[in-house]
Amino acid sequence: MARLRTFAPLLLALPLLLAGCDQVRELVGGSKNDAPARASGRAVRVTTVELTPQTVEIERELTGRTTAYRWAEVRPEVSGILKELCFTEGAMVKEGDVLYRIEPDTYKAALNKARADLASAEANLKVTRLRERRTADMLRGKSVSQQDYDDVKAALQQAQATVQSCAAAVETAEINYRRTEVRAPISGRITISNFTVGALLTANQTSPLATIYQTDPMYVELSQSSDDLYALKKQMREDVDVENINPSLIRATLTMADGSSYSSVGHLNFTGVDVNRNTNTITLRAEFPNPGGELLPGLFVNARVIMGQDPRAILVPQKAVLRDLQGKPYVYLVKDGKAERRSITLSRAIGTDWHVIDGLHLGEKIILNGVNNVRAGMAVEEVTQSDAEKAAQTAQPAGGHN
Repeated sequence: MARLRTFAPLLLALPLLLAGCDQVRELVGGSKNDAPARASGRAVRVTTVELTPQTVEIERELTGRTTAYRWAEVRPEVSGILKELCFTEGAMVKEGDVLYRIEPDTYKAALNKARADLASAEANLKVTRLRERRTADMLRGKSVSQQDYDDVKAALQQAQATVQSCAAAVETAEINYRRTEVRAPISGRITISNFTVGALLTANQTSPLATIYQTDPMYVELSQSSDDLYALKKQMREDVDVENINPSLIRATLTMADGSSYSSVGHLNFTGVDVNRNTNTITLRAEFPNPGGELLPGLFVNARVIMGQDPRAILVPQKAVLRDLQGKPYVYLVKDGKAERRSITLSRAIGTDWHVIDGLHLGEKIILNGVNNVRAGMAVEEVTQSDAEKAAQTAQPAGGHN
């Protein structure tokens, strides 16, 4: 009696264990409706789909960062005290606009002195030229020696050189005077100023006064692995030279960090010519219009680069694709009335289909409905979708009666 009480809980749990075994057997072997067919060796009824060529865009998802189309650091070319700030920080500026004014008094005085030196040199040249003419006449009359004439002529040449030197000094002084107005080297949006009025500036100093970014259009620098490039060559048709495709013909779209899509479509304008030894990647650069200034330099973005089209792509319904314990995808094909398991390589999902890039060939038939009820080498019978639906409706009342 004590033994019965000991095994009573096990006896009560036995139906639940048997039910669980039935569920496991159903998951592993398929539905109950097909169990008699498998037990008797009859063919399992399945629907199939024949693989036909489809036109698919060949694309890659790459990550990158935005960079300005052009950018320039503003630096002074002369030294002096910053006298005036002539722009609004963060605003748009045009090439040639005055951004800063440096105290000009010293450079104005230097310019005036250079001009005075030039006037003095020109006056001396005029006198020396007249003396040379008179000495030449006297030399013809034998009134002076050849040495005297040579001395006067050398003085004339020296006076001419002095004039040229003074003219160059005037030009230099004018340049330095003009450079007291620091102008925008390019058009674009200017950053905050790093110096305020009263600061002492040095010619060609290391620290920029400000930076100007030209952001329309905007560049996006991307990195593509060299392994992916070779896979792309394999995916493209043999008559397409991937390396020599015109980059401007390759379209690109952007997805922002928050998941939203950028409204404008861009294109590639540069592809790298070498592989980075540290990262094993190739640099790509896309160009996007940015009239509204939505894109800013330094943003992290995802780019969808459309390399071209594959007119003989293979698309497989997602419900026909199974995965093994390692997560590797495979499908079942019908070969000579039997199911054949085939491992495949997937590219990406397109709607309700998978884009298959390896493992299948056009014209082959894969099992669609009933794929969970077959195993490799099992006999299968191809039926139409309508026949499969009728069989399922016929089996439902019988299942409910049992």
